Amino acid sequence: MRKFCAIICLLLITTPVVHAGGERKTLFPDLAPGLHLYRYDWAVETCVLYVAEMSRHEPTLHFEVALANAQVLGKETVRSMADRRTQRGDRHVLVAINGGFGVLGDMRGYGGVLENLHVQDGELITQPTDTEACFGVTESGEFLSTPVQMKANVQIGAHALPLGCINQRRLDGCQVTLYTPRLGESTHTNRRRGTEILISGLPLPLTPNYVHSYRVEDVSRDGNSAIPRDGAILWISTRLKDASVSKFNTGANGTLTLTLSPPEWNRVQHAIGGRIRLLKDGKINETLVEMHRAEKRHTPGKRASVLNLSHEPRTALGYNADTLFLIVADGRQPKYSTGLTLYELASILIELGATEAINLDGGSSSTFVINDAVINKPSGQREREVLNAVFITADIP
Repeated sequence: MRKFCAIICLLLITTPVVHAGGERKTLFPDLAPGLHLYRYDWAVETCVLYVAEMSRHEPTLHFEVALANAQVLGKETVRSMADRRTQRGDRHVLVAINGGFGVLGDMRGYGGVLENLHVQDGELITQPTDTEACFGVTESGEFLSTPVQMKANVQIGAHALPLGCINQRRLDGCQVTLYTPRLGESTHTNRRRGTEILISGLPLPLTPNYVHSYRVEDVSRDGNSAIPRDGAILWISTRLKDASVSKFNTGANGTLTLTLSPPEWNRVQHAIGGRIRLLKDGKINETLVEMHRAEKRHTPGKRASVLNLSHEPRTALGYNADTLFLIVADGRQPKYSTGLTLYELASILIELGATEAINLDGGSSSTFVINDAVINKPSGQREREVLNAVFITADIP
């Protein structure tokens, strides 16, 4: 309650600054050098946004991502993830927002599975799927948002199988999937759908630009195999008709080769994937522009069956040559904030100065945390447990 009251008081005493598209109210003006936080009341329609601008030139500030419960399966609130990161003692989480898309329900035990790229502290946890909607930061601080793909294969004898997925549901279309201990305790697969191969000898964690030999320890068709803490499970779909599958016998040896392309992505320390590229080179995604223009009648605040055109709570990440932008727009609350279409979200990002941007999970997931307090008003009236999160952290002296 004290935190809530302090935040409300701060909002009331800050001096509003009027801009072309709305009014900005600075929040926590002295929180950290190189960090600008504000509430943005968009004047075009009834929408309230919360924005964090981080200077790319401030060496004490950093971009990071976090996985709920430190594993793929399961969910956790943004505040809880931020608190766990701060407890490590080297950096303090100043700002945190919700991350990407995935399985929010149980989905046969796969609740928590991400649908796009996640790299954390240099560990490749899930591979890119929407290759245009990924963002990463290298150890030297370089920002990347070029289209990225994973190129990987599992060699056994003279044969090689393309590896399509890492720590994904078998239902996501991959015929060969690698499950590491980062998924959870077991694979949650169905015995009728594939063969599971227990492999050892792979140094963990898995990283981009990875090449290493392995040994087959066991082959099972029972499904839902336990994932060893010092190994991995290779799942191969029964639909894959390839002679090399029969070569995976106990005692056999092979090589796992994995890389991200283009090659600069192999240097990322933290990366996250969303759904839909909002901005590229300062221009709005052409599909969003076309859908916006084709809309016969635009009704401010209206929800629609087409998600891109629906006014919803939104979360986004953007940047330019000098600044990283983290944005959360509240929605589904007519007397306060109705939300945005994706075209409107992209337009606001351009107004704020972003040239590149991706769309992250929205709706009831949209959460904006400053110093361990939820600042926005989530549409579900409470903080939702989500799959991953994005942080701005500061070095602790």
